[in-house]
Amino acid sequence: MTDAEKLTAIKTLLDDGGEMPSDDKLNTYITLAKNEILNWLYWDIGGVPDNTNLPSRYDGVQIYAVIAGYTHAGAEGQSAHIENGVHRNFSYDDMVGYIRDTRHVTPYVRIGGSA
Repeated sequence: MTDAEKLTAIKTLLDDGGEMPSDDKLNTYITLAKNEILNWLYWDIGGVPDNTNLPSRYDGVQIYAVIAGYTHAGAEGQSAHIENGVHRNFSYDDMVGYIRDTRHVTPYVRIGGSA
C-alpha cells in the first residue's frame, strides 16, 4: 500500500463531516508512525537496517496508529473526557502506545550472541 493510499484510507476513516486535517499533517503522522513501527521492531537487535521498508503486514497498524495519534492529539492529550453526559475514553495514550502494544507490533529479538 502506498503512502497516498494510506492517506486516502485515513481521511475516509476520519471523515465525520467536520473539518479534515491537512494532507501535510496526516503525511507527517504517516511518516512518524512508520518510523516508530520500524524502530520498535528493531530496537532489540541493533537498530533499523539501512533501506528497510515497512513490511506490508503493518499497513493497517500504521493507519490505525495515525488515527489513534491524531484523534488523541485532537482531544488535547486527555485520556478521558465527559461533556454533556457523553463519556469518551481513549484506549491508547497516543500513537506510540498503540504501536507498542504487542498485539499490534511485536519486536524482533536476538537469540544468543551479541550484535
